[in-house]
Amino acid sequence: MKGELTTIARPYATAAFHYALEAYALPEWEAALTQAAQLLTNKKIAALLTHPQVTPNQLADLFCDGLSALNDAQKNFIRLLASQRRLPALAAITACFIGYREEHEKRMTVKVVSAVVLNETQQDALKTRLTERLKRAISLECTVDINLIGGALLRAGDIVFDGSVKGKLNRLFEFLR
Repeated sequence: MKGELTTIARPYATAAFHYALEAYALPEWEAALTQAAQLLTNKKIAALLTHPQVTPNQLADLFCDGLSALNDAQKNFIRLLASQRRLPALAAITACFIGYREEHEKRMTVKVVSAVVLNETQQDALKTRLTERLKRAISLECTVDINLIGGALLRAGDIVFDGSVKGKLNRLFEFLR
């Protein structure tokens, strides 16, 4: 289902991105899409998306009223999604939009999972190395997973760097099979 939503989301995210880029409004559009996608985390709102008695216009009004900071173009985008029954894809549209923006701005968020909390010096060193290697401005999202035993696992888009002890043990085990 996730892959299907991404396929559905891509053309909408592309259109929103190009519109926002031409309007010099990338941050505003990202914020609006993020807020709209967050509405879907409400179980009652999510249930309305598939309710047979709720019309696309009612859904669009619900989203547009719930997000008072939307400008006219953003409201029209929400209305288009509602009319095409694509509101369930909002989270995937937002993720694609953010990816396009990061690509355009030559930046990337790298998810770091480490066995222990990384201090500021370690994070700065990691950012520097990743910036050199990936040729992008890097921001880190750090979390801790003690099950890694030691080291860290980094996800930068489609690239995965597994320097964890657990990963090394798994690769050794596979080699010995």
